[in-house]
This record gives sequence, structure tokens and C-alpha cells, in this order.
Amino acid sequence: MKYGENYNMLILTVYLLAVPGVSFFYLKFNFKEVFYKILFWFGVVLFFFLSVYLNYKIDGNSLNVDRWSAMEIGIKAILNGQYPYNIPDHMGRESSNLPMLIVLGMPFYLLFGSVGYLQSFCFLLFSYLIFKIFTDYKQRLAVLILLFLSPSYLWEVYVKSDLFSNFIIVAGFTFLIWNKFLMKNNMKLELVSFLSALFLMTRLSSAIPLIILLFKKFYDFSILEKLRFTLVFIITVAAVAYFFFHNAPGFDVFIKHNPLMIQGAKQPLLLSLLYIVAAFVLSFKIQSFSDITFRAGTLLFICVFVPFIMYFAKYGYTDMITNSFFDLSFFNMCMPFVIITLVLGIFKNKFKEN
Repeated sequence: MKYGENYNMLILTVYLLAVPGVSFFYLKFNFKEVFYKILFWFGVVLFFFLSVYLNYKIDGNSLNVDRWSAMEIGIKAILNGQYPYNIPDHMGRESSNLPMLIVLGMPFYLLFGSVGYLQSFCFLLFSYLIFKIFTDYKQRLAVLILLFLSPSYLWEVYVKSDLFSNFIIVAGFTFLIWNKFLMKNNMKLELVSFLSALFLMTRLSSAIPLIILLFKKFYDFSILEKLRFTLVFIITVAAVAYFFFHNAPGFDVFIKHNPLMIQGAKQPLLLSLLYIVAAFVLSFKIQSFSDITFRAGTLLFICVFVPFIMYFAKYGYTDMITNSFFDLSFFNMCMPFVIITLVLGIFKNKFKEN
């Protein structure tokens, strides 16, 4: 609706008719596996190069979105030995990126001169994740089609935003831990703890899928295992935090200018605590990977939908949608989990759980 308004709602109308039409056709007719295989790999290669081209062609400074520049100023600050959270980006705002999100963007800035290329390579990661999760190419292509039909994802690629990509990486980590640690026990718990701490420090909301994924296992650990996991986790968080925050000019600057304050101000603290409690409870309900994606996607959606309704009641449609009082792109946190869950549900009898 937000972007369809400029075209008298024509785009929205066409979209709402096209999606169920394409879905019906896709589920109704079956072709040979090679047909879906060719389309899948053609789609992966074509969209990867298209995303690279868009990033090269579009000037970030012309965009009314500053996620790319918030990451970029953080990278420049770290490389120059500066405190990264009190420097304004190209729109005059300060970065709310947690330390590891800045680290994720650093290789692309150093190699290609733009953090926007992170989106291109995260698309390749998602394509690989699709390949590993699903058993045949009709399923894999279905996920790819949903991704390409997602205005929210296409918008992220165009504006060089990192939010969707952040949760593609979290979804990939979720599958890795489910497959290698929870199902097969092929990973050391210290490594799982170390990686969990790093992924938590990309975005506060990543705590939700991580808790749903791991808390039940942590609960079943012996006392010694709990201590080992906790110790590695704390040391990792402390080391990363020290590296990023020790250059703060003073404690008062740190208190006023830090990403926790900015991210935590999106909604009341009580609501955030309720989501965390819900994640702990949901962790005990997990029996399959599809349970994780469904519950993580649902709870992440609720985390954004509740403040969306609160803002809507306070400001109304025009300020909310047209004047962007609320960042609708926050819904993208749940999207990788939602897309995977949707296709797992459609092809549920063909999913290779073990």
C-alpha cells in the first residue's frame, strides 16, 4: 500500500491478483525435475548479478534510507580507532548497529568499497540454505519465487539495507546448529556458545530465534556444561563489547550514544521482556526444524506487529504509512523464517527431517 499509492493502487492490485495466481499454477501443475532445476539455478545466477548491478548503479546518498551509511560510518570509525556510535551518517542519524553487524559488513567495504554487496552474498547464502533444507528443486524454486515476489526483500536490495540479510544469516545459523549440534551432536558446545554470542551481537531481536533454538538444550545440560557454555558466552560478549566501546570519549558519551539505547527505544521494555519469556517457553515445544522456523518467524512478527498497532493508534494512517513514522521494514526480521516455514508447510511430507 505504501508504494502502490503513487500508482493509484495499480501495483498493489496486480500484485494481490498475481501472487495467488502464480501459487495456484505452481502447485497445480508438475513438470520434470530438470525444468525446476534449470529455473532455480538460472534465478540464482541472474538475481545475484542483478543485485550486484543495482548496488553499483544506485548512489546510496540519494536514498532516504541510511542503514548502509550507518554500517559504513561504523566500519570507518573502527578502522580509524574512533568510537563508532556518536558519528552522524548521511542522514544525520547515529548508528544503531551492534558490533558484529558492523563486522559482517567490513569485508565488503574493504574489498568492494560498499557494504551494499553484503546483500548480494547473503542472497547466495540463502540460496545455499534453500538447497540444504529442501529435498527437490520444485521446493527450492518455490522458496526462490516467494523471495522474488516479496516487495520487502526487493526494497532491501535496492536501498542496500542489511536487515533481511542479517536474519538470513541467523536462519542459516539456526539450521547449522539444529543439524550439527542438536540432531547429530557434531559440534563442541564451546563453539556453539561462541557463535551464539557473536550472532546475538548482530541485533538484539536475534535473541528470539537463538533462545527458541538453544534454551531447551541448555536446560538439559549438566551443571558443568552449563558453566562452560555460559563462561564462553560471557567472555565472547565482553571481548567484542570492549573492542567496540573502549574508545568512547567518556562514560556519559557511552550512555547517551550506544546501539542498545537506540534499539531498545522501539517499544516498552515490558513488551521486550514478554517476548523473551515467550521465547523461553516456546523452546520447550520444539520437535523439528520446521517448529523452530514457525515459532521464530511468528514471534518476530508479533514483536513488530504490536508496536506497529500502538503507533497506528497514536499517529494514524497518514503519518504511519505516508510519512514513515514507523519503519515498516522491521517486518523483514521474520521474513526468512516465514518463507521457509510456508514452503515447509506446503511440502511437509517431503521434508527430510533427519
